[in-house]
Amino acid sequence: MKILIYLLGGSLSIVGCTKETVSVNENLPVKLFVEVASNQVPQQKSKTVTETDGIVSFVNNDKVGLFVEKQENPILWTYDGSSWNAGEKVIWENRVDNFDFFAYYPCDKTEGVIRTSVPMPDLSVQTGNFSDISSKDFLVGKCTTSYSAKNGLVSFSGDNAFRHVYSVLQVNIVNEETAKSFEMNECTFSGDGIVTPCTYSFDPSSEGMKKSGTDEISTLTIQNLASLPETSVTVLLNPVTLEKPLAFTLVYTNGEKEYTASVDIAKKFAAGNFSKVTLRFVDGQLTMTGNEVKDWNVVTLDDISVTGTAK
Repeated sequence: MKILIYLLGGSLSIVGCTKETVSVNENLPVKLFVEVASNQVPQQKSKTVTETDGIVSFVNNDKVGLFVEKQENPILWTYDGSSWNAGEKVIWENRVDNFDFFAYYPCDKTEGVIRTSVPMPDLSVQTGNFSDISSKDFLVGKCTTSYSAKNGLVSFSGDNAFRHVYSVLQVNIVNEETAKSFEMNECTFSGDGIVTPCTYSFDPSSEGMKKSGTDEISTLTIQNLASLPETSVTVLLNPVTLEKPLAFTLVYTNGEKEYTASVDIAKKFAAGNFSKVTLRFVDGQLTMTGNEVKDWNVVTLDDISVTGTAK
């Protein structure tokens, strides 16, 4: 089912597929309608992957920012689990011309935010837990349309649906040496600019993401891996092409000894890609293989074998 949202001063109403009767007087203001596509329609993905099978959905308290024509600051929408709520009056500038509408997720605040400098989530602190990905994933959408195109409807679906800006990497750890106890302790990802703070710009002359400040953060360390529900680590990375492959270092306990193992994963992590690798412990060696994931661009990685070094 599609949800139609129209914004009124101080309130928001949900309507079905019926159309509002609008006076033919061209001077009257016309409400702006926004369509949020149902996440049950495969071609209308709108948010991040929240399950391992690729299902996408919005969840309670998600916040989306929308830039409209001639307004520098975004309008905030908040999802309450069944509907979107906004508190600003929005109308079409006119009923003839095309206008650009830009949207992004997540939107934590609107004050001081402009379309050429939208804050992006901080990737330098992550837990490695798959369930935390949706809280840091960053999505953007653009819709260019006129009032007459769809009777006032602005639709972020289909070709205009939100797209992922970050790249996802999931490392699965499989211990096939069942005779020994195995526990992950700590891991580190290293690569130039992989988690450098950025802002996003909707200026068509820019390249989208822009480095924020002077900091260049190239190392992401995740501790206390034993607290993860599964033996896998999932992180978000800036879309980068590295000169040297991304280095992954794992500190783990096998039996009664602590080991450190390092592997080079890949050089390219494109926006919207989900790279999934599996590390297998077989006969004292750590082998890395590539896998595929539904609903994302597929990245297949070469097999690599390494041996952990005991401390």
